[in-house]
Amino acid sequence: MTTPRPRRPQPHADPGLQPERTTQSWLRTSLTMTVVSLLFIRWINVFGGLSVVVFVVCIGLAIAAIALQVRRYRLGAVSIRAERGRPTPWAILFLASSVCLIAVLSIASVIKITLD
Repeated sequence: MTTPRPRRPQPHADPGLQPERTTQSWLRTSLTMTVVSLLFIRWINVFGGLSVVVFVVCIGLAIAAIALQVRRYRLGAVSIRAERGRPTPWAILFLASSVCLIAVLSIASVIKITLD
């Protein structure tokens, strides 16, 4: 006779819905930020030490975005259980400005390579 395996407690009543999709999109964005930051390491022979600084900033922003999403996921699960959601505009503003900063750094890098 086998004993049933204990089920893991679900964080909310809607598995696979909004919190999971949001987490996946934030993880994809963080992965993209990481890949772009790795491109700056590839250009170290062009930019020198500046390339390393930009790499560290970009990786830091990607890690911060993942850390923010962990907190947002928990808040999303609580709001589903309570049937009352609260928007978190600061996290969205942080991610949007991080992506814009990385885009500006990338564009400036391409312009510098083109002009040299």
